[in-house]
Amino acid sequence: MQTTRPIIDRVKEALFNRLTSLGLLQPDGDNEGWSVVDVFSGTGSLGLEALSRGAAGCTFVEQDRAAVELLHENIETLGLVDRSQVVQGSALAGYWSASLQPASIQVAFVDPPYAMMLEHEDRAKVLDMVQQMTTIMERGGVVVVRTPVEVSCEEVPGYDGPATADYGGMRLHFYQTPLDEPQASSPGAISQ
Repeated sequence: MQTTRPIIDRVKEALFNRLTSLGLLQPDGDNEGWSVVDVFSGTGSLGLEALSRGAAGCTFVEQDRAAVELLHENIETLGLVDRSQVVQGSALAGYWSASLQPASIQVAFVDPPYAMMLEHEDRAKVLDMVQQMTTIMERGGVVVVRTPVEVSCEEVPGYDGPATADYGGMRLHFYQTPLDEPQASSPGAISQ
């Protein structure tokens, strides 16, 4: 519907608090070694927020040329060039993940256009991409998919969840790769 839909600060704060409660982020900001992927990144709001909270690096994936230009400007303005990789191209093509090490990503943000998530066939393509991302996700890593509130995403093989959280007109779906000892009630596991 729009090229970019920046996530409001209150929702961004709630999202990162949830990632902290799952043990993916340290509350003291000591998040050295934490790696992130921001897919359908737009101007990079979520990936840049992760970098500001201590992520070691972020790979941004965006197809829209104008959004990529703004993303590069944002990265340079914030002095994050050395911790950022921008891949311009289709997120669904999947080639962008070839430069990432297996099991190296702790958090992936997937924020496709809302129109894409409202269509069953397009939503299935996005969830297929999420399934293919299991190879780059660390054990216990989380993929957060953002959709309109009326969208319910299906389970994805290779992940627990999705757990969901609604914020106004948006819904966040949390998928987590299984932990070493999967126990639904243990700290660090998402609950549905």
